Amino acid sequence: MERTLFKASDIGKRDLSVLKSLGCCAAGLVLSLTRLSGYPSPFAAAALSCVSGMNCIFMFVGAAVGYAINGGLRVCVPYIAAMGIILIARMATTALLMKARTGLIRIVQSAVTGACVFIANIFTAEGVYDIFIAAAFAVISAIFSFCADKLSSSGFTGLLSERSIPETAALGIVFVSLTAAFTSLQAGPLNLGIFISTLSVLYASEVNIEAAASVCAVLSAAGAAAADAEFAAPCVLISVTAPVIMLIEKRSRVTKACAFILTVGAGLILTGLTEAGGIAAMSACAAAAVYIAVPERFTIAPVITRHTRAKASARPYAAFGRKLGSMSDTIEEMRAAVIKTAKALETENIRDISWVYSKAADSVCGSCPSGMKCWGQLYNETADIMNKAVLALRGGSFVSEGMLDGHLTAGCGRKSELAAALNKQYAVYCSAESASHKVTEMRSVLTSQLGATGTMLRKMSDELSRNDTYDESAALTAETTLTELGMQRPSVIALTINDRLSIDAYCGGSPDFPPEELADRLSISLHKEFDLPMISTVGDKVHITISERARFDAQIKVFRKNRSGARHSGDCADCFNDGKGSVYMILSDGMGTGSRARIDSAFSCGMLVKLLKAGIDLDSSLEMLNTSLLVKSSDESFATMDICRIDLNTGDAMLCKAGAAATYVRCGNTFAAVSEDGLPLGTGFEAKYRGKLFRVSEGDIIIMASDGAILDKGWLEQLVMRERKPDLDRIMNTIGEALRFTSDKETEDDMTVIGVKLIR
Repeated sequence: MERTLFKASDIGKRDLSVLKSLGCCAAGLVLSLTRLSGYPSPFAAAALSCVSGMNCIFMFVGAAVGYAINGGLRVCVPYIAAMGIILIARMATTALLMKARTGLIRIVQSAVTGACVFIANIFTAEGVYDIFIAAAFAVISAIFSFCADKLSSSGFTGLLSERSIPETAALGIVFVSLTAAFTSLQAGPLNLGIFISTLSVLYASEVNIEAAASVCAVLSAAGAAAADAEFAAPCVLISVTAPVIMLIEKRSRVTKACAFILTVGAGLILTGLTEAGGIAAMSACAAAAVYIAVPERFTIAPVITRHTRAKASARPYAAFGRKLGSMSDTIEEMRAAVIKTAKALETENIRDISWVYSKAADSVCGSCPSGMKCWGQLYNETADIMNKAVLALRGGSFVSEGMLDGHLTAGCGRKSELAAALNKQYAVYCSAESASHKVTEMRSVLTSQLGATGTMLRKMSDELSRNDTYDESAALTAETTLTELGMQRPSVIALTINDRLSIDAYCGGSPDFPPEELADRLSISLHKEFDLPMISTVGDKVHITISERARFDAQIKVFRKNRSGARHSGDCADCFNDGKGSVYMILSDGMGTGSRARIDSAFSCGMLVKLLKAGIDLDSSLEMLNTSLLVKSSDESFATMDICRIDLNTGDAMLCKAGAAATYVRCGNTFAAVSEDGLPLGTGFEAKYRGKLFRVSEGDIIIMASDGAILDKGWLEQLVMRERKPDLDRIMNTIGEALRFTSDKETEDDMTVIGVKLIR
């Protein structure tokens, strides 16, 4: 289950990392050059608390240079010290908490950022006003840090998909803050804040969200006015142009830019042209020129539009999910109707053994003159004679005249006919009972299959109905990647479940590429780290499942030994990652030994693996497998099943046993044997098994064994618990040697042991 990155993609990934680091350095430099109320702004220090890894150091360097330019040593030294504390705190939380960015951690981090900024400004304070500014900057930096970190943890998809009001509010606060900061920067006659605000308004007009341009314009105007009151009136004029642009949003970029410039120019002429108005007008014209000159494919506007359409695009999936749910309900109703109707008909057609002599008497005694006497005055005596005859039939004998004794010996002249009728009706009775038994078995198989199909459709319905988790952009990226790798007509479903992206792809062609290459390409294009994919092929159809790299990994070792003199093992074992963050260990033991046991175990294990890899849930898979074993052959076909599933994201483990031997678990400082009284598959009963649920963590070990591998619990506990950090290789080698040494050739069975250790 362990893997390393594919070497062919190292260069591209390294280049991307370098560009990202240089961008962080430039961002730190530019932010540290901005000012608020005449003082160097704290936004560079606050932004430092939202960056991870080596990018923190690059931003630190850029911000240190910027503060030195902006305020000299007097400002630079306190801010460098404050940023050093923020940098250490950020890297410590990143190393200890990995991706766990809870609200409490974010609040604490923001508070630390605000405190550091306050101390940095206190060192340079010369009066009450400076102390007030220091307190204000502390609050501003803390709020900015909290909002920026929330947007950073949401990622680009979360930022653009309008998922929640808090994320939208955070985006607004960050936008206003940055506009206010950049308004302090001027390059000749151009104001950087107004330039960025105008570009934002123009690009916001291309987003398929109502009033996006107007909201963006109002926020940018508020930020610019907060930084410099002289820009308040020009920014209000820019805000007024937003509705005009929205009215012509379907027009070309040139048309929208010209309409924007004309509206701003007319407004400035009517309100009076001031120096600030002239700077704002020139900055707006420059932004409009850039908007026209830069081709659309080189901007993020298409990506923004695609993300804003993602939720609407997901609606067909939600509708399809509801359709599957409706189909599931219909199948469940059909199953319930079959069971209810069968019970009603069986109640009406119940036959006991008395039916045999009742039918025989109707055909023979009905026309006999002595019939009323035998079945009237002497009813009890006649019934006793018939019951004895039926008992003989049940014992495998035919009824003869001599068995009809008592008063029938001398009083019945049709004993030969009555004996023949009893034999005939008993044959009819046995045939009807046999047919009824077969119908009952077929009905059991049918209702079980209907139930499993309904459950499967219901699970698919629940998955597809979560349309808010569908990631259209990731699906398109995955389709492009698969096409580049040679797959034909890929269709991709990308869902974000528990903050982790999971991709299901269905395509044609032959997957000739290494699994590592697909994982690495998706990691680079989607900026997420992926595990190895699960690839299954049926004919010319390929199913690929891959998900974000899980928190844990699984180290798995398997020991096998055939019974002495046997060419084939009656045990079958398989282990695989389902591509969605879970790993399965499956162990099946066919009843008996030899080829028949091997066929049963291989069929059971192989079919279960295929069903699970196809995305069918475990309950439905077990029921389908159980009924398949019932109808596989005319002979009885049983197989034990031992299943262990571990969620590598959470460590949640589940053990499900169908007649299997005990499983041994080391969980922390605890060692336990887990067993369950479950019938083997193929016995004719419903496959309803209660899984044992528990949680494992790094270093914990699970030992699964077939019933032929007899392990002493006390000895195994000493072996597994001997070391604080157990070595799975050593444990499995020792188990193998012990089983070889203690096996008895007279009574030994096939032996299989699976060892699993959770690792990072």
